[in-house]
Amino acid sequence: MSHCAAWAMWGEDMQLHRATALKAADRAGALDMENADARMILGYIHAYEGDLSRADMEFGEALRLNPNYADAWALQSDLRVFQGRAGEGVESVQKAFRLNPYPPRVYFWVLGFANYAARRYEEAIEAIEALKHETTYRTGSQRVLAASLAQLGRLDEAKAEAALFLSDNPGFQARRWADIHPFQNPDDREHFVEGYLKAGLPK
Repeated sequence: MSHCAAWAMWGEDMQLHRATALKAADRAGALDMENADARMILGYIHAYEGDLSRADMEFGEALRLNPNYADAWALQSDLRVFQGRAGEGVESVQKAFRLNPYPPRVYFWVLGFANYAARRYEEAIEAIEALKHETTYRTGSQRVLAASLAQLGRLDEAKAEAALFLSDNPGFQARRWADIHPFQNPDDREHFVEGYLKAGLPK
């Protein structure tokens, strides 16, 4: 998962991290195909690899093995967004919140991401602002916050958030980010790029 984040979230040494993430995930699955953790991680890695049908199958197996696996419900949300099923992505994270009374910060991040994709900007802002005093703030969640504010016409706030994000992530480029993320529908990809550019993030 760390190698996947380095490749998919930050675009660092993409070929190295991509190959290492896939190799580790496939090895984990091969060691125990009845391990829900391994199947969930396989699903997540293959989602970002762009093999959405394989990802769907792996998440399905993880949740068959453990129907109450909150982390799998949460992370499946990214897959649903890539499939163009953002509303289902929101529902998937909401189920994770119901299952886990002590949700980790990443749940708020993926909820914001899915809500933005579903064009529910107020809900995206609400989810991500819950992270403002946490370490997850000023990471990728903040660019989604900036884009959501921009889509609502709150441009001064959007640009302020974008500037804070760029102070910690100076190499970010909207098009590079878009190229890494395997949206099935090009319009869904452009929706994110549009929000990032409106907020003043680099093209």
